[in-house]
Amino acid sequence: MVVKLPNLLEMASYVWYSQACALGVFFEFSDYMRWIDRSHEYKDVPSPIIPSLKWFFCGIGCLALYTVVVPYFNIEVCYTESYLAFGFFYRVFYYFVAMTIKRFFYYNPFSMTTGAIIASGLGYNGKAKEGGYDSWDKVIGVYIWELETALSPIDMLRYWNHQVHLWLKFYIMARIVKPGKRPGAFESIVTFLVSAFWHGFYPFYYVMFFFAGILVEVNKDVFKARALFSFIPSALRPFVANFFSFICLNYFGLLQNALTFERGGNFMSATYAFVPIGLCLLLGASRTLGMVKMA
Repeated sequence: MVVKLPNLLEMASYVWYSQACALGVFFEFSDYMRWIDRSHEYKDVPSPIIPSLKWFFCGIGCLALYTVVVPYFNIEVCYTESYLAFGFFYRVFYYFVAMTIKRFFYYNPFSMTTGAIIASGLGYNGKAKEGGYDSWDKVIGVYIWELETALSPIDMLRYWNHQVHLWLKFYIMARIVKPGKRPGAFESIVTFLVSAFWHGFYPFYYVMFFFAGILVEVNKDVFKARALFSFIPSALRPFVANFFSFICLNYFGLLQNALTFERGGNFMSATYAFVPIGLCLLLGASRTLGMVKMA
């Protein structure tokens, strides 16, 4: 909680904090002021060299992987007529791989920014409660391994652009949910549309984030009705969950990168919009037939 109104210099330095300027990474103003004043957990910050270099080399590795593979799987192909020359199932395979590689392009600035924030000392989070080691997770841009191995779209969205996820969760969604209630479809879609506005004004930002809200609601229903999917062998469930989550989120990644109606329309037409249509049908069937109650 901010208990004292900041002066102009404090506010300006917070807004233009240079280590976060590349991505607009969110962090609390109260944490920032304790870092400036070198108080509380920032009173005696240990050397940040090793933990910051880990993120630096992680970013370099992600960029190297992207540079090597992108000539063979480039998302720009998905918006062109040449994409139609592929068979449908290869189109799905192509966009899945291309967007997976594109994620590593984004992992580079996320990792670099996280490393820079750690290098400044702001990323220090005191001693860990268990183990007593120095913790550097105050401000984390992305959790790469956790995202790539997550088992649901909700978890993947939580690990992606993690700090902005926290801002949307606590400062948008939590403020529009009625006290004592859980967020529903309306709150999810409003939160995602605010995220679209934060990104900018290209029309397919809003198309993508609208359908992302639908995806979250489908995710909730599938999780609550998971007993209906007990026929899937337990050893396969993590792989099935990860695969179908990325089928959806990679599709939405293509929609976000489309930017314009023309490019987004080309991609959706080439793939018969199977992900958005499938999600809407599944949500409609779930809410109409009472899939959760059935489970």
